[in-house]
This record gives sequence, C-alpha cells and structure tokens, in this order.
Amino acid sequence: MAPIGIGFGGQRVMVDAVEITVETGRRFLLRWVAANALGLAVGMALFGVLDDTVGELGDTGDAIAHLVGLPLAATVFGLGQWLVLRRYAQGSAWGIVGAAIGLTLGYLGGFLLADGGADFVLGFALMGIGSGLAQWLVLRRRYTLSGWWVAASGAGFTIGAVIAVGIAIAGLADRLGNGTVAYVALVSFFGVVAGAAGGGLTGFVLIRAPLTNR
Repeated sequence: MAPIGIGFGGQRVMVDAVEITVETGRRFLLRWVAANALGLAVGMALFGVLDDTVGELGDTGDAIAHLVGLPLAATVFGLGQWLVLRRYAQGSAWGIVGAAIGLTLGYLGGFLLADGGADFVLGFALMGIGSGLAQWLVLRRRYTLSGWWVAASGAGFTIGAVIAVGIAIAGLADRLGNGTVAYVALVSFFGVVAGAAGGGLTGFVLIRAPLTNR
C-alpha cells in the first residue's frame, strides 16, 4: 500500500491506497454527468414500467407503483452518484437515502398540488435537495465551497426537469404516443435531461472547490 493523491481540479489529498494517476477535473465531470443522467434515466424507466402496468390495477396498484417505484428510481440514481463520489468522500452513500425520500415526497406532493408535470418537477427538485444535503454533510469536511453543493443540486435538477417537461408539453409526448413503451421512453427522457443538468451544475461546483485539511 502506498499513499496517493486524489482530488479535483489538479488538487491532491494523500490517502492510503495503491498508487494511481490523479483524475482530472474534466474527466471527473464527464463521469459525474454520465452517472447522473444514466442513473436517473434507468431509475425512471423502472418507475415507468411499474406505473404503467401495476399502477393501472386500481388504487392499490397505483399506490404500490408509486411507493415502490419512486424510491426504487431514486435508489438507482443515487447508486450511480455514489459509484463516482465514493472515491472522494466516505459516507456519500447517504445521498441514496436523501434522493429516495426527496423524489418520493416531491413527486407525490406535486401530483396532489397540480399534476400536469408538476409532479416530476417537484420530485426532481426535492430529490436534488435531499441527495445534496446528505452529500454536503460529508463534502463540507473537505471542500471549502461545498456550501454551494445543495443549492447547485436543487437548482440543477429543477432546471433540468422544467426543460424536460416543457419539451414534453411542446410536442414530444404526442409524438411518442400512448402505451407502456412510450411512457417509459418519456420518463427516461426526463431522467436524462434532469440528470445531465443536475450533474453538470454540481460537478462544476465540486471541481472548483479547493480542498481543505479538515
């Protein structure tokens, strides 16, 4: 075992591990955005399948689809984040829990308040805030600008969700048509756009955050 330096933006911190080459900020950003976009897309695809199959079996089926599908979607998303972030922050797996709680409460709240896309927007917004809060508790020990992490996470996923829902309302939903495949494709699209926006904004914050000695 040999000490190595890992960090963002060319900065390094010594840890006990086999010696490897430090990852550049650009490479991290690409991996982070991909993990967010793909993780959220896959998670939402799973939710879409449940929602359009089990969810059509009456009130009980609808409750099962949402109370199981939404936490499942957020767990897949959070796992994608953790697979990248775990190299830089121990304890970042708590972001999975924050995402699951945020997406579930936000989606259900949006559905009760307005529906019509508000469920996805509020769901992704609270998912970003929930995962961001959990991750910030870990990141603040090492990155001096990590206070921006929660704001960037909430704003990024909200902006992405608004853009995705707007595109859907503008005509994408009609072009995709009806049926399970169309619905899964639509919610997966939401995941890609929101994940890319949220991942891009939070990734930029992290690669710009200088390391501390804490």
